[in-house]
Amino acid sequence: MKRWFGLWLVVPFLAYGQATCPVRHLAIFGANLAELLEERTLELQAGLNAVEWRSLMPQAVIGTVRVTGEQVTVVRQDITFDGTEVGNVKSPVLHLVLRNSGASGPRKVQVDYLAPKLSWTGDYSLVLGTPAPGGTPAEMVLDGWVSVRNDTGMDICADAVDLVAGEVQLLAGGGGGAMAYAANAQVAYAPAMADRVAGAEAEVAGLSVFARVGLGRNISIPANTLIARFPLFQKLKLAVEQRNIFENDAQTQTLGRGGFMLMPRGLEVRLVSRNDSASLLPGGTVTVYSQDGGLAQVVGQDRIPITPVGADFSVTQGRSNVLQGTRRVIDRREVTDSAARNHMKLVTRVEVVISNRGSDSAKAFVREGVENWGYGEWTVVESSQAQHKLGDRMMEFPVQVPAKGSVKVEYTVEVR
Repeated sequence: MKRWFGLWLVVPFLAYGQATCPVRHLAIFGANLAELLEERTLELQAGLNAVEWRSLMPQAVIGTVRVTGEQVTVVRQDITFDGTEVGNVKSPVLHLVLRNSGASGPRKVQVDYLAPKLSWTGDYSLVLGTPAPGGTPAEMVLDGWVSVRNDTGMDICADAVDLVAGEVQLLAGGGGGAMAYAANAQVAYAPAMADRVAGAEAEVAGLSVFARVGLGRNISIPANTLIARFPLFQKLKLAVEQRNIFENDAQTQTLGRGGFMLMPRGLEVRLVSRNDSASLLPGGTVTVYSQDGGLAQVVGQDRIPITPVGADFSVTQGRSNVLQGTRRVIDRREVTDSAARNHMKLVTRVEVVISNRGSDSAKAFVREGVENWGYGEWTVVESSQAQHKLGDRMMEFPVQVPAKGSVKVEYTVEVR
């Protein structure tokens, strides 16, 4: 005789302090998809048992359902759509025939599957320190947060929550990148994290091509709080270097209308720092603040990529109105060269001028692309400034630009 066990679960919002949650483990990917692991202890008789599992998420990806258990094998899985109604859609119900290979008694059974409409993003606030002599800050304070979005229509509570950072190949759900958030979306601090002290860090562990950011235990994400924010770390002090960069492709010309005049372009201002924290930095948007008379004001926004411990990252503030540059290709011609493999070489002569309108001297980095021509073997044969290679087809000229003055970089490169 088969014994039926009805597992009816409408996930409630659990106040902080409750010991357990219906979902044992929740892993949220950045592709609007999550993995849920549910666990129940069932009284099973020896042999075959029929079980009805009614706690699946409304849009669970049925093809990813995996059922496991101690001394339990799955004989059959059937799906009906007559469960809880969420957003005018009936949730799936999992009908299982399980074989208990042991004696009658309690058995732990786990159901693992993917479901859409759960996503997360990282965001940071970066406050620059007081500028050093020369007008550039030497230190910054970085706060890191993650925002979790629940669009499932159901309250969710999980015993453990992980956020998956990295590029993971996922086909279920068919979604592209992470879900974009409205700028005016309501933000709420999850009550389950209320006991976290300032400066506490989430746990980060590496696994294969990605990393898991552990948020903690017994985390509630109610449906009526679309976005919940959790701290990764707070008040992390890092050294910072401001770099003024003038980067160009091989054929860039900063020419005005008709090509008769050069049009100056502001240098890109980047803040370069190193991840000296104890954990990986997930990718996310960073808002940059500058101190002005004790008041921190927004001076730019950018994105921080996934940054391992000890690796450098940079944030672009925008373009300078003090340091400006022009670039002109003076000459470009193909000439015969018996020493080249194709008996030809490309000779290009370039002139770059960096002007400084400020009252302090400034360092600038001129980055020049080399044209992909022939076999790509290139050599700088003449240069007014010292340079070094930055990869296969890029070089860099560090220059010091005097106050109210300018510096000219002129070079000739040969490509074979």
